[in-house]
Parts: sequence; C-alpha cells; structure tokens
Amino acid sequence: MRSKAPLALMEQLVMALVFALAAALCVQAFALSSRISRTGAARDRAVIEAQNAAERCKAEGFDAARLEGQLTGRTEQGVVYAHYDENWETVGYLAEYAYCLQVQNVPAQPGLGKAEVQVSTADGEILSELFVAWQEVDGDA
Repeated sequence: MRSKAPLALMEQLVMALVFALAAALCVQAFALSSRISRTGAARDRAVIEAQNAAERCKAEGFDAARLEGQLTGRTEQGVVYAHYDENWETVGYLAEYAYCLQVQNVPAQPGLGKAEVQVSTADGEILSELFVAWQEVDGDA
C-alpha cells in the first residue's frame, strides 16, 4: 500500500502558493490605496490654495505686485507664480518644488475683472483650476 504523504505535501504546497499569491495582491492593493490617498490629499490642498488666491483676487483685484507679496511668489510676464514643497510650505522660485500655483489675469469687459488660478504638480499635472471674476469699482463713484 502506498503512502498518502506526497499527496498531502502537494496539497500543502498548493495552499502556500495560493496564500502567497493572495498576499502579493493585498500588498499591491495597499500600495495603490496609499498612492490614491496621497493624490487625493494633494488635490484637496490644491483646491484650498486656489480658493485662497481666488479670494485675494476678488477682494483686491488683480494686482500682481501685491499678490506676489501675499503668496511669497514671483511675477513673470504678468503671471504670478508661487511654489510649494511636498508639505505645502512655500519655497523660493529657484528651489526645487512639488507644486506650483499660477494666477493669470484674463482680459474682460470694462468694469469686470477676471483671473485664472491653477495649481499643478512639478511635472505639469493640473490638480485644481478655478476661474474667478469680480466687479471693479472706480474710485470716482
């Protein structure tokens, strides 16, 4: 009579292989969920920064020099840039950055101001984009 030990050993080997495959899939799922979570957090913060810049434009109009000072950024060809590191701390424009906020004046009708606010990653992926408009009031009124 033959022993059934090789059959039991093969069954154990197949179960270990199935377990290893399931564990590998779980590790991949956790890694993907971590990346998705970081991307979502970055998008949330990008929306907050874009809203803050849009509110500054609405409150004071598009004054590049003032906006540059408030955002601790720089102005280049009429566009205000502010750079942030991976923790959303402002960094100088010559430093390496993870995120970039851009505020650009958009031509509009007389009495109406418009701007485009955009936050993107260092590699150019747009995280948030807002268009803001406000009524400009003459000092004579």
